[in-house]
Parts: sequence; C-alpha cells; structure tokens
Amino acid sequence: MTMLPKIVFLFTFLVSAVLYGLLCSFLVAVSEVKDLTAAQYGMSLAYGLLLSLWLGAEAGFLVFRSQPRYTSTASEDEEAASAEKLMEEKAMSDNEKGPPTPEPLKEENARLFCVRTAHMPVLRASAEFVMIMGYVYICDRTTLISKGPKLLTKTGFWCVNALILLAGVLSRRHNHGMSDATAEAKPLQRDQTEEWKGWMQIMFVLYHYFNEAEIYNAIRIYIAAYVWMTGFGNFSYYYIKADFSLLRFAQMMWRLNFFVFFVCVTMNNEYMLYYICAMHTFFTWLVYFALFIAHKYNRSNLVLFVKIVITLGVSIVLYDVPGVFHAVMAPFKFLLDFHDPLHPEFTDALHEWFFRSGLDHFVWIFGMFCAFSFPFCEAKLMAIERLQGSQKSLAKLGLFGGATAVGVWWYVYYFSLPKKEYNKVHPYTSFIPIAVYMVLRNVSPLLRRWHMHLFAWTGKITLETYILQFHIWMKTTGINGSPKSLMVLIPGWYWTNFVLISAVYVFISLRVFQITNLLKDAVIPKDSAIEILKRLALICATIGAFYAAGFLLKGA
Repeated sequence: MTMLPKIVFLFTFLVSAVLYGLLCSFLVAVSEVKDLTAAQYGMSLAYGLLLSLWLGAEAGFLVFRSQPRYTSTASEDEEAASAEKLMEEKAMSDNEKGPPTPEPLKEENARLFCVRTAHMPVLRASAEFVMIMGYVYICDRTTLISKGPKLLTKTGFWCVNALILLAGVLSRRHNHGMSDATAEAKPLQRDQTEEWKGWMQIMFVLYHYFNEAEIYNAIRIYIAAYVWMTGFGNFSYYYIKADFSLLRFAQMMWRLNFFVFFVCVTMNNEYMLYYICAMHTFFTWLVYFALFIAHKYNRSNLVLFVKIVITLGVSIVLYDVPGVFHAVMAPFKFLLDFHDPLHPEFTDALHEWFFRSGLDHFVWIFGMFCAFSFPFCEAKLMAIERLQGSQKSLAKLGLFGGATAVGVWWYVYYFSLPKKEYNKVHPYTSFIPIAVYMVLRNVSPLLRRWHMHLFAWTGKITLETYILQFHIWMKTTGINGSPKSLMVLIPGWYWTNFVLISAVYVFISLRVFQITNLLKDAVIPKDSAIEILKRLALICATIGAFYAAGFLLKGA
C-alpha cells in the first residue's frame, strides 16, 4: 500500500474532527440545557472520535481501491521471464513445486493504521448509531424542532388503533412451521408471543401520544404482560437449554441495557426514567439465580416447584415487609434513584423504583409457574383436540365459557376501579387477565396456527420504540422529563406530522434494534468466560478514560 491512502485517512480524520467540534458548539448554542455533565462531554468526545475514524477509513479505503494492485511495472524481459517461470511451475509435479508466490495485497487484507477492512461493517454501524444519538439530542434537547401540545381526541386515538388493527389482520400469516394444515398447532408459539407484545406496544405508545388517560388500567395490564414474559421466557430457556453460561447472560444484559445506557448518558437522564428496562433487567437476574442455584436438580419437578415457592417468598419479603426493599436496594441507589422534576413531593429517591417494580412484583413469578406447568397444560389441550364429536365441542365450550366468566368477573370487580384503587389490587390480580387471554387466544387450532405478522414484527422492537418515544416521537419537559409535548415539523398539519414523525420513529427503532444485535456479536467474545470478563474490563476502562477526559473538558 502506498502512502496516499494513509494521508487521505489522516486528512479526512482531522477535517471531520474539526467539523464535528463546530457542530457540537452549534448544538450547545441551540440547546435548551446549557449545563452539560462530564459524562456528556466524554460521550461527545467518543462520538466524535468514532465518526472521524469512520469517515477517515472510508476515504482512505476508497483511495486504496482506486489504486493499481501492483506498485511497480516489470520490464518486458522480466514479464517474459515471469511467464516462462509460471509455465515451468505448472509443468512440475505437485511434489516438486516450491512455495507459492505471494499474492499482491487484497482489499480484504488491507489496513490503515488500526483499521482493517474487516472492521468496516462494525465501524459503519457504530457511526450510524452515533448519528442516531445526535438526532435524538437534536429532537429533544434543542430548539431546532418545534414542539406543540398533545391533541386530546378519543375518536382519533381509537380510529388510529382500528386502522392499525385492520392492517394487522390483513398481514396474518401461518406460524413458523405450521403452513401445513395437518401440523399440530401448539399454544404460545414464538410468533404468537411476539404478536402479543406488538399490539400491546402499539396501544402503549399511542396512549402516551394521545394522552388517553382513560385506558390507564389497560396499560398497567400490558406492562404486567411484558413482565410475565420475562418470567415465562427466561424460565423456559434455562429449563430447556440448561445454558447458564456467562455468554448467554452477557448477551441478555446487552440487549436490555446497551441502548438505554447511551441514551441516559447522552441526554443526562437517570436510568429510572426508562423504568421498564430496569424492571426486565432485575427480574431477569432473579429468574437466572432461581434456576442457577442447584441447577443440576432442575429436571425434578419437585425441586422446580420448591424454587418457585421460595422465589415467591423472597418477593413477598422484599416488597411487602416494611424497610426490607430500601435496605436491599441501598447499595444500588446510584443507579436506581430518580428525581422527578414533575413530582418534587417525592422526597424518597427510590420511590419510583419501588412503585414501578412493586406493581408487578408477583406477575413474573406467575410467568415462571406458567413455564413450569406448560407441558402439563399443553398435554391437556392436545388431549381435548383428540376428543371426538360432541365431547370435543363441550370441552372447548367449557374452557371458553370458564375463561370468559373469570374475565368478566375480574373486569367488573377490579379492572373498572379508579386508577389509585386499581393500583392497590393490581399486583395481586394482574395474572387473571393474562391467564384469560392465553386461554382464549389458544382455545382453537385455527387461532394457534395463525398470527398477525405486523404485530409480530413490531413485537421485536418494543424496547427501542419504548425508549425512542420519549425523544423522537414526542418531546420531554427536559432532564428526567416526561413526554408532555409533540414534535412539530409542519405547523398546523397535525395528522401529516403524525404520519411523517411516526415513519421516522419506526425506521430508527428498527435500525437501533439491528445495530444493537450487530454490535453485540462484535463486542461480546464467544471464546470463553475469561475473554468476556477481559472485554468487560476493557469496556469499563474505556468508559472511565472518556469520563476523565470529559471531566477535564468540562473544567476547561
């Protein structure tokens, strides 16, 4: 490789760094929050380094690809000699051949300083992520994009939901592996649970967008269902796969916290603003430990049942015995404290964490119990399918009627309560509608065989849509603020804004999901637990170094 690609790399890197610095100065000038933290300075420095490195590498490799593959031209005699030698080598037997002539440098082996061409997919994804974070900051922390009040329209809310439901119905597909009508349709297939997550998520974010406070109790049920899936999914995985490796656990923690970490630092928000991430993380840890302890006995149903009962007891002590929760969580206050600018009356910084996680501190255990009893329930359901004639019809009618009766009873006596009264009973009753939904959704082979693909697709990006709704779909009130306003691109055109901003919101959520997975595979080593711990130490050291640099920049 000649020096030209390296020169272009350095030149582009330096120019990009200067332009990035000017852009940061401009963003600070138009920012609604002027006092940046040391962490924000450090993260800004890291973002600039990544962007400059990416642009420099792209320019350098572009020049490299445009160059001739050989650095010198042989004379005619040399070319003739080379051709003759090549013919001689071809004529030699395999045993008489000498070592092969080294090939010229190929693009896949090229290197510019510390960057190889093999690094480019990860570097491009990282640069795209940095640009997304810049867009997040511009949308919610600067005056470049206007904000407007929410439109309180019950008709609009339900019409949008109805249109999305219609699109979902039209997108119906067979579950994976069930295109054959004779295939056994098992309950709670992955496509079905993703569909469940998807339609709940759509109503959840629209509830915030339209400020439809009247469905608060339903939203509480949706969140409980997400937490239920944490217990159900993790218990099923650890029981079936028996994979308690650090690799699997690290991948789970990456999925749950990679994006929210960068959003928190970039926007200077506390972790508990995005409390669902904290809840899923915490309950995932608890399920992991419950099944990891004495895991060699997990094939015993008795042992598993005892573990679930003990876990239930731990949750009762933690949340329902006064003083225990705060004593246990005290070492983690730096992470779990929340200072809500809209509710200064809450002097206890752990109030938000206790309230949010306490609402669903039993339903994840119900999820574990459902996973534990799933083989038994599935066998009974399949036994009903094997019944003949009127017996089968009566059994299904009884199952459907019983579930419906329980659902109506719960609706009348609990769901219809006012918000504050409902919150008091929610931890102890949220499992009822979840169980009813599972029965009704799986009572028929036809229902089990199909799913609505639109909702299943949406269900894969629920974490991203949850976090990004705060910042690129709506606008918050500031640091640790709630999304009380809407983004306005075209003043006076409410529904046009809604469509345009929603399209960008969904697209970016999808890209963050894809980037998160790509970087997960690149960052987390698959070799051994030791390599994972080494990489974790390197990541922590890097974060510490950039924080120290940010501290110096803030003091400068």
